Amino acid sequence: MISSISPVVLEGHTGLDEDTSVGNDAFQTSMNRWLDANPGQDAKQEVMRLIALNDTLRRYNTLRPLLLEEEVARQERDRALRQVEDLWRALGDPAATGSWLHAHQAYVRAVDDARIALDMWRERAATTKTVVFVHDGDGGPRKVAYDQILAAGHPPAEPLTIDPATVTEQLLANLEQAHEYRTRLAAQTAGLLQKDGDL
Repeated sequence: MISSISPVVLEGHTGLDEDTSVGNDAFQTSMNRWLDANPGQDAKQEVMRLIALNDTLRRYNTLRPLLLEEEVARQERDRALRQVEDLWRALGDPAATGSWLHAHQAYVRAVDDARIALDMWRERAATTKTVVFVHDGDGGPRKVAYDQILAAGHPPAEPLTIDPATVTEQLLANLEQAHEYRTRLAAQTAGLLQKDGDL
């Protein structure tokens, strides 16, 4: 399962357990380490840095597996849409052998599979959109924390900027419009095949 990928850990923090005893212990350990290294200094800035680090890690570690799940669903969506086009072209191949009816049934199933894949992608993408940002722009403490994540060798994780519902609506409209037109064409062929007894 993609969502089970290991979370990024920096300075002993993941950001995912900040409201638990584990998270509190990690925070206190970091603070004790800083206080030992900076005796007598005001710890307010370090507290704010650790809060920003944990918040950024929480967002990153939440978003990263969601982005991977969205990518897999998008690839399946695109594969399903290509399959529809491939099977439609196969129906019109004059060199094809075998039953036209079976080939048409495969095309119809592919259309239905594409509808399902579109819906699954929309759900994954909509879930991914629940993380609206990882950092707060140039120079802010969360941006510094995000740069720290990247510097540790982890891949970028940027929120989706598309509207999944709009994209799905457009792709589905294209699919249904083409399918409706092709169904009319196929009906003419099926009628001729029935007359010839070739179905």
